[in-house]
Amino acid sequence: MRAMYLANYFVAGCIASSLLGWIASLHPMSFRAIAFLVAAAFILWGLCWLLDFSVSGWLKISVNNLQALLLAVLAMAIVGAGVLLCS
Repeated sequence: MRAMYLANYFVAGCIASSLLGWIASLHPMSFRAIAFLVAAAFILWGLCWLLDFSVSGWLKISVNNLQALLLAVLAMAIVGAGVLLCS
């Protein structure tokens, strides 16, 4: 995976997580729905770390690329959590 693609995924993910954090700050019910989505995404993220060899075979990418993508997802989640907590 090229660094350019990884950077594009990171920026798009930061925009999406920031938007979800902003929407969650508008109404308590949307906060609960987005909290559920974040919890489900965190569970999938953890499973991808545990099953990285099978997931990389299923996605047809190398394990290194999958781990780089998972680290980018972690950075996106940190940015999104910061927006959620600060808004």
